[in-house]
Amino acid sequence: MVLLPGMVAGLLLARHFNAPEVMLLAGAVTLGVLSLIANRLRSAAWVWLGSFILSTTLAFWAYGEIRLPEQPDARALTMPEREATLTLEIERVLNPINQFRKSSGIARVKSATPTSPVQRGALVYFRIKTPEAETLEIVRGQKLQVTGVLYPIIVEVGEDSFESYLKAIGIHYRFERTSELTVLKAPAAFDRFCMQMNERFQEYLRLGAPADTHLTKIYVAMLLGRKGELTDEQNDRFRMTGTMHFFAISGLHIGVIATVIAQCLMLIRVPRHLSPFIGLPLLYLYVEITGASPSAVRAFIMAAFFWASYAIVRQRSPIGALAASAVAVLIIVPEQLWSLGFQLSYIVVLSILLFGIPLYEALGQRYRPYKLLPEANWSSQQRTIAWLSDKLLLLFAISFSAWLASTPLSAGLFGFIAPGAILLNMLLVYLAALTITGGVIGLSFATVGLTALCGFLNHSAWVCLAAMDNLVRANITIPGSIIHCDQFPQSISYLTVVGFLSILIWLHQDRMRFKTRAVLIAPSFVILMVGLGYLMHAL
Repeated sequence: MVLLPGMVAGLLLARHFNAPEVMLLAGAVTLGVLSLIANRLRSAAWVWLGSFILSTTLAFWAYGEIRLPEQPDARALTMPEREATLTLEIERVLNPINQFRKSSGIARVKSATPTSPVQRGALVYFRIKTPEAETLEIVRGQKLQVTGVLYPIIVEVGEDSFESYLKAIGIHYRFERTSELTVLKAPAAFDRFCMQMNERFQEYLRLGAPADTHLTKIYVAMLLGRKGELTDEQNDRFRMTGTMHFFAISGLHIGVIATVIAQCLMLIRVPRHLSPFIGLPLLYLYVEITGASPSAVRAFIMAAFFWASYAIVRQRSPIGALAASAVAVLIIVPEQLWSLGFQLSYIVVLSILLFGIPLYEALGQRYRPYKLLPEANWSSQQRTIAWLSDKLLLLFAISFSAWLASTPLSAGLFGFIAPGAILLNMLLVYLAALTITGGVIGLSFATVGLTALCGFLNHSAWVCLAAMDNLVRANITIPGSIIHCDQFPQSISYLTVVGFLSILIWLHQDRMRFKTRAVLIAPSFVILMVGLGYLMHAL
């Protein structure tokens, strides 16, 4: 956990300031030795902590200088589009080939013509048209030589668009209107297998679907992360209500699927300390089949750290697993720090762990029904009421803490606040979990040839999805459920997030604070800062 602040600070410095790597590494080693000496001598804790954070900051400043892609010159982005021949290695396929024989995704440039504004190692967003005479599929892992036109991506400050997402992850050019195409390297057998399984899974998820239903698009989008399956109306509806996260393969999906796998392994009597060695490869296979999106990989890494602790018989710490997964992700792909998905996922999960779970425990102790009656004497009706009360408090605490963490960024980056998302997510999370559980079990049955069972389970999933879709439609019609605030200051958004997390860390130092009015500081601070930003926008 202590490593993460220095890591983030170092990467931020590397993004905005250049410095000699040798000098940075020398300073990091010196401060690292000082932190070891301070720890051995048991001197003041702040001496060790300060020297350690400064050491990691300098070390990752140097790491960022080496690993982060170079930012293009501002003048280069104002130049008109130009033709170039690029050698591309496909990293992600966002949309497979459509009826116009076009496929889009993200690729890394391996080589480029001398006049090209993009250099070796840069990422580009491509939209490639395959030759009509060939049955060519664009697959992750392919290496292609393509001639086309490079367009600079230019976005306005605070703009909420797909182009702004591309800029945030370090992509500054679109590569389109392609003509000549040569396959230099075929994808690996594993990548081809994952693509074929993805296509087969889509067929399985549509088994038994009525011809006029719109739910299959939502079903495929939720289970396989294929947001392109959603219509524009569905996409806008889920985005504006703060429920679009159900269609990104992330923590909810990975957590539910990991639980399903763990329960199946328990049923066949696999020892708990061996289950991660079987379950994690199966979980990673699902991540790869769905396209290995950054959100899915982040969630898998976090689950791997937590689940692997069972194998090595260590104390399990969700916060430690969260921090370790963030460090691992930033070491592998440091530019993820500027991805809004990365920021939201870790901020929201940290808020749930530091605020949501303790709040649930505090509310449970205060509002638990029948506290004065021994549990052994409860009737079946009382047990049912107590169980429902407990689940409602848990859902409220998780939904409220997630909403608090995401609201500042939603206001500053998307231009709206969704108070209705608190209640809506409480209602949807169990429905989504049931849909994912039924879908994964159905896909498992279909994979071994039991397609009839898969079709039967698909109908149960569509019932849940119909309820989810109707709840989302109803939420939009409620006055005040969505508050628009275009041009909300982004500086206020990030200051609010930093202050909110600082308050959570302070609250976490003493759980007794959650039993007092001190717990109101965190939500009050967020509401006050968001209100201030809204007034600044209005004036």
